[in-house]
Amino acid sequence: MRSLTLMQTIEYYDIPQIFVAIDAMGTRYLCTLFDNAGEEGCKYIGVQISEPRLMAFVGGQLDLRDAYLHPEVENAVYLVVAQKGTLTAALLLQQQDITENMLPEVGYFFDDSELVEDENPTLDTYQLEVPVHDRVTFSTLVSRMGWRASSLRKTIGKVAAL
Repeated sequence: MRSLTLMQTIEYYDIPQIFVAIDAMGTRYLCTLFDNAGEEGCKYIGVQISEPRLMAFVGGQLDLRDAYLHPEVENAVYLVVAQKGTLTAALLLQQQDITENMLPEVGYFFDDSELVEDENPTLDTYQLEVPVHDRVTFSTLVSRMGWRASSLRKTIGKVAAL
């Protein structure tokens, strides 16, 4: 059993629906709610995910379902349980253990377009220094704010604020 810490909520409706968590070793997990009716807490399917692949999901380029069906490494999918303020990767799931009700619908790509309201925005350009360990948080912020980042691969990224 691995203890996880909530890093970033991506979709929220009454409770976190999709979020990113991190374990003590710094491994990221992309987690999606599939059962919140049990007494044992909310159940999520979680997959270990690299920063580039997480950025692809947040950028709308990776189907959420594919992240679970085709993980980057073997033995990377977990049952994640949130109960009484704790978050744990409780059980390693094999491909045959993953049921249809655990998986998100086919073709779910993260879309933050509803967050952008102005049809003709003015552009301001800023150059920001972002520490390597904060790139995922920064890219999520960029995406949610409706900004465009010209470079997130380096420590310094240029951002066009809409």
